[in-house]
Amino acid sequence: MPKPPLASAERTGARPRFIRLTPESGELLHLDALRLLASIAIVVVHFRTNLLAAWPNSSEAFRRLDGLSVGVDLFFAISGFVICWVYHDRMTSLAEWATFLRRRVARLVPLHWATLLFFVAVGITAGVTDTALSKPSKYGFDCLLPNVLLIHAFGVCNAPSFNTVSWSISAEMAMYVSFPLLLVILRRTPFGFLAGLVCLLAVLETSPWSPPWIERTYAGGVIRAVPGFCLGMALFQFNGQLARIPAARVLLAASLAGFVLAVGLGAPKGALVLIVYLAAALGVAADRGGQAGPIVRAIAPGGRLTYSIYMLHPIVQSLFITLLGRRILQLNPWQTTVWSIVGIFFAIAVGYLSLCMLEEPARRILSRPRKGNAGKTE
Repeated sequence: MPKPPLASAERTGARPRFIRLTPESGELLHLDALRLLASIAIVVVHFRTNLLAAWPNSSEAFRRLDGLSVGVDLFFAISGFVICWVYHDRMTSLAEWATFLRRRVARLVPLHWATLLFFVAVGITAGVTDTALSKPSKYGFDCLLPNVLLIHAFGVCNAPSFNTVSWSISAEMAMYVSFPLLLVILRRTPFGFLAGLVCLLAVLETSPWSPPWIERTYAGGVIRAVPGFCLGMALFQFNGQLARIPAARVLLAASLAGFVLAVGLGAPKGALVLIVYLAAALGVAADRGGQAGPIVRAIAPGGRLTYSIYMLHPIVQSLFITLLGRRILQLNPWQTTVWSIVGIFFAIAVGYLSLCMLEEPARRILSRPRKGNAGKTE
């Protein structure tokens, strides 16, 4: 199976200040486009109070837009596929597993710690200046160490904390740690792995737990990551069969349209997550079965900004929308709605700057081969 080519700057060791956005792999353009769309869906979920400021009787629209939050589950599925795509034949020893984890840490942790530092600073500043915070429980320093160690999706915190969206990064790291074991099971019994996944989904969906598995974030969000990530791994295992699906691009577009319609109709999240899982499968089928169309080619490079947008949009909401828009400029409802739309594009721009100025430089440093392994690349 061919591996995604390294970007030119990574191959040559050059350190451009600004990066030309190109897909990380020309073979997974539909999945890159889905990642970008999923990140924007999450931004809409968290901006929706301000986006709906001018909407009369917005409570129902607010509730229905929450269905877009299953974009996180689409992330997990795509991640499971991509990790298998890149590492399925590079996990044969503890040393390779350690290298894999080091590279995953280099990819995720620098921005996670940077955003965590921002919210820690907000909490300290509010305490020193005796400023009231809208959600003071978010700044509970008893959950600082779990956030630093990326274990805050294991139910060890009593409330959402600091950069609240980072629970999914904690859950993702748990999947990376367990990846070698899952890969062994997938290789030995692919259909058993798939059957186990179906059974797991059935158990989770019928479980009386509160909150339901699909609603879990800080309170056991790692459970939520398991089905999506394992589905992505299964999609990799059966990608040859998926490649034979006719008109996969058309079916993918139809699934996305169906998802938007289902969100608008207020469908339950259990149904919505099945649609996004289907979209992930059709994205794989489209990538493995033929060329991407012009729209996909146009937006796929934005897939590189997915992590940046996801992690930084809460800060954009705090500073750009709430502080600047609502408090300083004192925008009226219509102006707040327009300002929030601008905020989505601002989050994309900030994400690009983060990629150039923080993430890629940190990733190069932390992923640098150790002495004696200079010839090896990710």
